[in-house]
Amino acid sequence: DVYHPPLNVQIRLPRKLQALTRPSAYCYRKGGYLGMYKYLHNYNWSAVLAMDDTNLATETFTSVVQDAISIFVPKRNSQVSNYPDWFSNDLKMYLKKKDHYDRIFKKTGSVTSGTLNLVSIVLLSKKLYSRDKQLHLDDVECSLNRHPEIFWKFAKQHTRNNAHEISLRDCSTGNTKYFSSPPEVADRFADYFSQCYTVGQPSIQPIDMKVNCQDVLSGFRVDTDEIEEGIRNLKPKLSTGVDCIPSFVIKGCGDLFAPILKHIFNLSLRSGLFPSLWKKAVVVPILKGGDSSVVSNYRPVSLLCGFSKVFEKVIYKRITHYFHQKLTTSQHGFITGRSVETNLCSFLHFAAPIITNRGQVDAIYFDMSKAFDKVDHELLLHKLSLYGCCSELLRWFQSYLSCRTNHVRISSVPSKLFYSTSGVPQGSILGPLLFLIFVNDIASCVKKAELLLFADDIKIFMRVATPLDCNALQHEVNNILQWSLANNLLLNPTKTKVLSLSRRHTVMHFTYSLGGTPIERVTVMKDLGVCLDSTLSFNAHVSFIVGRAMKTLGIISRITKKFRRPACLIRLFCALVRSRLEFASVVWNSLTSTQSLSIESVQKRMIRILYDRHFQRRFYYDYEFLLKSVLLTTLSNRRFERDLIFLHKVVNGWTDANQLLNSVDFHVPCRVTRNLNVFYIQFMSKLSPLSRMQLSFNTIASSTLDIFTDLPVFRRNLASLVES
Repeated sequence: DVYHPPLNVQIRLPRKLQALTRPSAYCYRKGGYLGMYKYLHNYNWSAVLAMDDTNLATETFTSVVQDAISIFVPKRNSQVSNYPDWFSNDLKMYLKKKDHYDRIFKKTGSVTSGTLNLVSIVLLSKKLYSRDKQLHLDDVECSLNRHPEIFWKFAKQHTRNNAHEISLRDCSTGNTKYFSSPPEVADRFADYFSQCYTVGQPSIQPIDMKVNCQDVLSGFRVDTDEIEEGIRNLKPKLSTGVDCIPSFVIKGCGDLFAPILKHIFNLSLRSGLFPSLWKKAVVVPILKGGDSSVVSNYRPVSLLCGFSKVFEKVIYKRITHYFHQKLTTSQHGFITGRSVETNLCSFLHFAAPIITNRGQVDAIYFDMSKAFDKVDHELLLHKLSLYGCCSELLRWFQSYLSCRTNHVRISSVPSKLFYSTSGVPQGSILGPLLFLIFVNDIASCVKKAELLLFADDIKIFMRVATPLDCNALQHEVNNILQWSLANNLLLNPTKTKVLSLSRRHTVMHFTYSLGGTPIERVTVMKDLGVCLDSTLSFNAHVSFIVGRAMKTLGIISRITKKFRRPACLIRLFCALVRSRLEFASVVWNSLTSTQSLSIESVQKRMIRILYDRHFQRRFYYDYEFLLKSVLLTTLSNRRFERDLIFLHKVVNGWTDANQLLNSVDFHVPCRVTRNLNVFYIQFMSKLSPLSRMQLSFNTIASSTLDIFTDLPVFRRNLASLVES
């Protein structure tokens, strides 16, 4: 046929090789931990305590713990099964029979006595499959309260992309090439992750320079109580670093390890050497999104040694108060009492009055490329010295940052080693604090505009009424660029955006530029997970969270279809759906009734599913009644509660945001009046979160709630008020 010619197409697909057996691994469920504790308790640690070499003491101590694990925890060579773990032996047997007779029939084409029973085998296999699956679902349901980790493992398997095998595509040579074997994949990831680091410039001042500081962070030694507290704060996980010692073993033997760790930690601080073993990291690639065969769509997650995390927790607690006093108030990331909500509330508190009065605010959002990985070590040490860090701690930090090795692990296969020549250690306890110290001086570069930071997310903004104001903001952009160049950090001009906030018909569109590249102007900007539009109507944000929540609700509705208890669906809804609908709600709760109903429709859909499945329509559908029967409340009431709780935290100092506290004005009458309002609101605007919260408190809760009570009491009284 001329119009329908035949096509000959060759498609090369990646071949996923799967080993018949996995490498042997410890079976921690069958470990003899009482015997391990006695073994470590009776061990003679005098040799370790007598050592004055940090690396030797660390390696000896680690090897003793590793020997104890190898003695009392058995290993297993797990076979790779083609069937799920909930398949019964009978079902596996009949499935193998079905495959066997099916192959014979396809190969010979003749009917034998065995193939005649193929139909009955298939029917029996289906019955066994249905039985086993229902038993498995029943076990998952029962584990919700007794063993919640089993329930959430089931939920994670059905709501996320859990592909264990990775195939990477390489198109750099022109011909598409795939890498499927674990060694090749691991090396490809190692090559990509190693490109994130840079080499510092040698022109930086020496770190042993004398700095005249009023405050000095002197050297110190740690004690056993601090170490035991750090061990208690460890999360009992099975994931391990290069030492293969899980954190739950460290927690279980914490009282035995504390004296030895005290000797090693103080030896490290005294000598200024961080143990080399604890500077090794195992990197696991995690898919961020998009095509799973593209290496750039993965981010690295580093697994560090558990003892290293204990050491860092102790150091962090000792130095965090000193450095937090020196951090700029514009920084809201990784600081206790500050969060996404405090950052965005501060931004809207500035912008809301201007927008309401028909003014304009221009905000520049900078994108810093891989900032955590590009921190210059020499510059960081220089800044630590300027902030008053003594020479002994500087030597320790220099050892802590330098000579760090990493290797990627894919299916228990390690890649080649690569060094972290820059950046703060990924997955560490001290890394975020060191990064905040490194970028802290950016506040001195911004003079006329306002600055807000959340770790490496930077935005500057100011009111613009004339072209002179726009030129002033452009000057601030140039200052940020000069600061980034001086600190060896890269700003990405293509991902830097400008958002003009205004409700006027004619908005001033000034062309801002970053290093000669015009900055793209947008009408909607996703700021720390909240979609801000140019008029602060939050239509885009409501549409985004409702659409995403409906998709997630559809997934959990399908995976719980065979469940007999409504508690499973409710628990999944609260954890995976409602949490997204309420993220940073104190920022965007200035909603119209239409927007509020749109958000409420998600929970109404979930209640309707419960009504159809578990209540069998035995009574008339009533949304409010069904909510009370499953101990839930409306989403609008929950947002109201979150607003007043946030206001309580601001008033009572639970949030470390002075700008927000300064915006709270109390009503203090000169004489006794009938006005019982607690707050005196100078500017009435629902766009300003703090103004909206104070107005809500005055309107509804002023006569029944005490804003100065303890937070647990305030929560209970507020919940009672909402229920009534």
